[in-house]
Amino acid sequence: IFYYCFTMSESKGEKKSVYENTNGMPLADGKNLHMDVGHGDLANRIITVGSASRLEKIATYLDENSIRFKHTSSRGFTCVTGTYKGIPVSIVSIGMGISMMDFFVRETRAVVDGPLAIIRFGTCGGLSKDSLAGTIVVANQGAALICRNPDSFVDFYNDDNVKPDNIEYKDAYNLSKIAPASSELSALLTTNLKETIDEKTIVEGVNISGDSFYSSQGRVDDSFYDFNNGLVTNYVCEKYPNAASMEMETFSLFHLAKCCRNEKIHTSAAAIVIANRLSADVVSGDILHNLEQRGGEEI
Repeated sequence: IFYYCFTMSESKGEKKSVYENTNGMPLADGKNLHMDVGHGDLANRIITVGSASRLEKIATYLDENSIRFKHTSSRGFTCVTGTYKGIPVSIVSIGMGISMMDFFVRETRAVVDGPLAIIRFGTCGGLSKDSLAGTIVVANQGAALICRNPDSFVDFYNDDNVKPDNIEYKDAYNLSKIAPASSELSALLTTNLKETIDEKTIVEGVNISGDSFYSSQGRVDDSFYDFNNGLVTNYVCEKYPNAASMEMETFSLFHLAKCCRNEKIHTSAAAIVIANRLSADVVSGDILHNLEQRGGEEI
């Protein structure tokens, strides 16, 4: 079963080997391991999204009959490459989380020559009074990472019934410094969204990326010891006064772009606020659909 998964491609048929270069960037027949794309498959301008349905909505704005590559890998990455007003562009859905973003950035860089411009267009929770449900947050002030610190929970590894009553936020969760977005690309993104959608709908600020949808984003789950009640309001928002959005991908995109040794990667991110974490207001399905379409076309 595992051999089959690694040696079959939906668009190319059987591959010659499982992969090569196991301690570097694994390739099989010139295709990378998880996205299953090679040189020439992706453009230098890329919109990355989480869900495949958002990819399909945005892809409708590509020039008619311009799609030259469309592929879904066995690991859940979907890539579409065509043109928009004659300019080559790719749309890539990656799923969720920092690991999927890591796969995407590294494996894209491996098969695309020259500079890259990548904008993430996703969804998020709002962390400020301005980032209400139904707004779009542009992370033009960068992104920080919040991670659960497993070493603070080692007492739970014991099978006895003696468990800690509490773990302080600063011990249970690690907060990073802010990784910057590309200022020029972010300025263009912010200006265009404000001009075409609505200036009051577009919010600017810092994104917070969690390593989990649950514990590190302050969602209380009675089935687990997380010690995160009030984590967002009492710890995250105090450390990052300009925090406006919270999701799981943007920090990884910004961080890796700055750490790239090769040609420059220009990055920015915009995310539709599904729910404001302070007020608990949630966006309607109609507004979400409208913002996905209008924001996707403009980006």
